[in-house]
Amino acid sequence: MDETEIIFSPKNSKSISLKCKVAKSYSSKIKGLMNTAYLKENTGMIFPFLFSWHKFFWMKNVKIPLDIIFINNKLQIIKIYEAPVEKGLFNKIYWSHGLCKYVIETNIGFCKKNNITTKNKIKIKK
Repeated sequence: MDETEIIFSPKNSKSISLKCKVAKSYSSKIKGLMNTAYLKENTGMIFPFLFSWHKFFWMKNVKIPLDIIFINNKLQIIKIYEAPVEKGLFNKIYWSHGLCKYVIETNIGFCKKNNITTKNKIKIKK
């Protein structure tokens, strides 16, 4: 699986990078971070999509709590969720609240710790 670096540039804070695995294939997008037991600090997964649309994610079979970050085609963050581990038959659905081109999943608390909020922009290093 390919990797890329995502640079977050929050206002009034220094930039921070996140090393991400790239979910390119349909099956890797469906699997995501399911059954992952541990995620190193400042790592995650990015889900690039061919076109912008309303995206929905859930925490089925995800064993670690995550920040889910929705990003539009202008590389601007449009929605951030803190998603705890869920147990049970029904999982909460997290949706983009707008047209979304990328989704990033990383350890819960990454955004709060690094002052990352909606309207912040990102850079994708390839």
